[in-house]
Amino acid sequence: MRLVVVATALGLSLANLAGCTGKTGEYAGQGAGLGAISGAVGGFVTAAIFGGNPGEAAARSAIYGGAAGATAGAISGASADAATRESFEAAQKEKRDRIRAKIGDDAFAGLTALAKCDHATALGKADIAQQSATPDFALAGLWLEALTYSDQGQESQARTLYPEIVAKDAKISDDTAAEQRRRELADGLSEIRGEYDLPKVCPAP
Repeated sequence: MRLVVVATALGLSLANLAGCTGKTGEYAGQGAGLGAISGAVGGFVTAAIFGGNPGEAAARSAIYGGAAGATAGAISGASADAATRESFEAAQKEKRDRIRAKIGDDAFAGLTALAKCDHATALGKADIAQQSATPDFALAGLWLEALTYSDQGQESQARTLYPEIVAKDAKISDDTAAEQRRRELADGLSEIRGEYDLPKVCPAP
């Protein structure tokens, strides 16, 4: 996986929406936008850790988010088709439910918090997730912790988790592979934030 693939997939997908939705920031503060970025980050990280196409997973959420944003804006008119909005919202919920089923509610909530630079909540959710008896939930929590430290510029702290990651992630054979994966996750998170008009780099506390 390469960052350019992620960025290109996201960029092309959002460009296709530009004519009818405008920038994602126009709806990022609405429920549709929050759900979309949750799905984008959750889908990206899930695909990166457990297999799949991370860029495609994030881009699908961006496409949906743009469409949902356009629909939400149209709903203000009395003649708008409410059933269309309900259909989009149901599709968004179904995607989030699939991600939660794979990584667990706590890791999913932590990734959503991380996207918004809420590092304290992200770390708290990561800790809870790692205590899960479900291996995939615990692994997602471990990567969430590493990614959260990385996002705060605490790379050395993130690296202390590598031995545990190597032991628990069958796809990571050594510290070098863990380092590469962490960097890919960090770069992807930054790109997704940018697509939703959020700061790519979190402001200093």
